[in-house]
Amino acid sequence: MDEFSFDVFLPCRKGSKRVLKKNTRPFCSNKKSLLEIKLEQLIKVKELNKIILSTDDSECIYIAENMKDDNNKVFIDNRPSFLAEDSTDLKDLIKYAYKISFSKHIIWTHVTSPFFEGSNYVEAIRLSRK
Repeated sequence: MDEFSFDVFLPCRKGSKRVLKKNTRPFCSNKKSLLEIKLEQLIKVKELNKIILSTDDSECIYIAENMKDDNNKVFIDNRPSFLAEDSTDLKDLIKYAYKISFSKHIIWTHVTSPFFEGSNYVEAIRLSRK
């Protein structure tokens, strides 16, 4: 394992309570979903080993399958149902992320931060390597 290797953990749970289908419905004028926007941003970051989409949502899986890049950086994790419940303890999901990542570092991000772009991830990685 490279001392400076990075994976991204991108959790997308099915069944948002406040915003129906927030991960997969069209967002803004470009008609892309938040998940599509985030995956496009992350795929461009060459410093990432793997983008782990952890989800229990078949729509998220469909989107990610259609966006897999040539380098196969996008990895779809079918998250176990006990880790996708409203009552799931965040600590358990963090432990799970560590078990399915093989990089030294994990960047945890969400589709709900579409304005944190690829260049921001590159800069964060650069700063962490100092």
